[in-house]
Amino acid sequence: MRTLVLGLGNPILTDDGVGLQVARRVRENLGGRDGVSVQELYAGGIRLIDVLSGFDRVLLVDAMLSKQRAPGEWVSFRLSADDSPLQKHPLTHNASSTHDLDLPTTLEMGRKLGMPMPSEVWVWGVEASDVETFSEQLTSAVAGAVGPVAEEVSAFAASRGAQ
Repeated sequence: MRTLVLGLGNPILTDDGVGLQVARRVRENLGGRDGVSVQELYAGGIRLIDVLSGFDRVLLVDAMLSKQRAPGEWVSFRLSADDSPLQKHPLTHNASSTHDLDLPTTLEMGRKLGMPMPSEVWVWGVEASDVETFSEQLTSAVAGAVGPVAEEVSAFAASRGAQ
């Protein structure tokens, strides 16, 4: 099983960079583990088709603006082709867009184009406080989540990782 850990975000928009920082920590934790690739992207949408293609499983980490949790709290869930994730789960900041394809539509489009898309997609969304201020620093609450989320994602990738 080929696994991709994908951190999404903008490194200069305060808490929007949380997915990137988690991905960096996961890369350190896993130390080049066979079958697990760790990547960082600054945008989601249709650009994800080529990145996701060829992986069996994707573990995506991004900032979230649900207003249902305190900054720094996170949620993880499996994105299923059989349900309507737009209604069941708050999509993360970069995995949804009013000007581009959201993550479920991107996956569906890739499949319809005959591309080998992952059969398993897990999302970790970290509630952000500020994604509009130009800064390379996360707010303190979100910065405090980087280590625990990275540990959870690393353990998930390692325990169910590729052989």
